[in-house]
Amino acid sequence: MSFRIEKKYNIHPVKLPQLYMWLDKNNAENIYKKRRINSLYLENENSTMFKDSVEGSLPRKKIRIRKYGLKISDYNNSNLECKINSVEGRFKKITKIISANKILKYGFFDKDYGNCLPKIEISYNREYFKIFNNIRLTLDTAICYKRYNKNFKNYPVQEDKIILEAKTNDTDYTNFINENIFFEETRFSKYCNAFEKIF
Repeated sequence: MSFRIEKKYNIHPVKLPQLYMWLDKNNAENIYKKRRINSLYLENENSTMFKDSVEGSLPRKKIRIRKYGLKISDYNNSNLECKINSVEGRFKKITKIISANKILKYGFFDKDYGNCLPKIEISYNREYFKIFNNIRLTLDTAICYKRYNKNFKNYPVQEDKIILEAKTNDTDYTNFINENIFFEETRFSKYCNAFEKIF
């Protein structure tokens, strides 16, 4: 189990050129091609994961099915991800799923939250960078949210924010992150924002 440090920053669209200049100055390396990420978040009938996230309760989880690509017709051949925030830190469990049909129809049982059903679809473009070997940066743009309903088409709700996230498993780099990333730090949850905008 590998805990990691994560910090998020709100990037105003007019500051994007400034961010790319900063990345270039710090010899940021592209580690993956830019791609579209599609996530289907699961929730129990009481929306407990949303409430725990808003309140900052520990420990807490978010459970989602994630798939990559510009177009998505189903969630087969995806990853089932469980993001856990605990007193010790943050970590993520990933399980490969070939067929998501059972989860989409009946839900996924979690020992802490009970049966969780598909709730919200979130998609966005992501760019990946690495600086100083042990710090990974992701830049998320064109974020949009949809209420999940397999019976009719829902139109997406657009998010006006651009989010930069710094991640590292090496605590020695915490000071570098704090002292060198000068953009506005934010406590941002795509799932919580989506929940508030949709419901």
